[in-house]
Amino acid sequence: MSKEKCTLTHLEAAAKQAKRAYHKHGPKSYRKGQGALLKVLHKEGGTATRDQLIERLGFSRRELKDAVRKAERNGYITLQSIEGQGYTATITPEGDTLAEKRCAAQAKVAKEILGNLTDEEVAQLDALLLKIVGEDGKHDGMHRKHCRKKSGKRNYRR
Repeated sequence: MSKEKCTLTHLEAAAKQAKRAYHKHGPKSYRKGQGALLKVLHKEGGTATRDQLIERLGFSRRELKDAVRKAERNGYITLQSIEGQGYTATITPEGDTLAEKRCAAQAKVAKEILGNLTDEEVAQLDALLLKIVGEDGKHDGMHRKHCRKKSGKRNYRR
């Protein structure tokens, strides 16, 4: 087996391990849908406008509309119209509780998957993965927004 194929096999195995850990601890995805919406609202103080959510999540208006409709239907958020500017979404207590549980589960998964790595190794892995997914990719933009502290340094939770 070539080096590239061997590396790809290891990458696939790591992805499977991450999927198993997410299944075991909670959220399956935080990149799309209600989970991402609730996480942003939870971390942003509970309220955000449509435009703030589009920017923060990296969603199209259509993607955000779908996530907002589902979250409102499930009782996780409430919406208030803003004349000429869309709406403001506010997380409900039920949505906030769910977001807290999902954040805790995500932290457990990160610790389980990355717990054996040093901070330097995590930074190296992150840089390599960003190189693989592409510096200009949508994921990259979202990652940079979500993984930066106010100081500008990467925020790796372990």
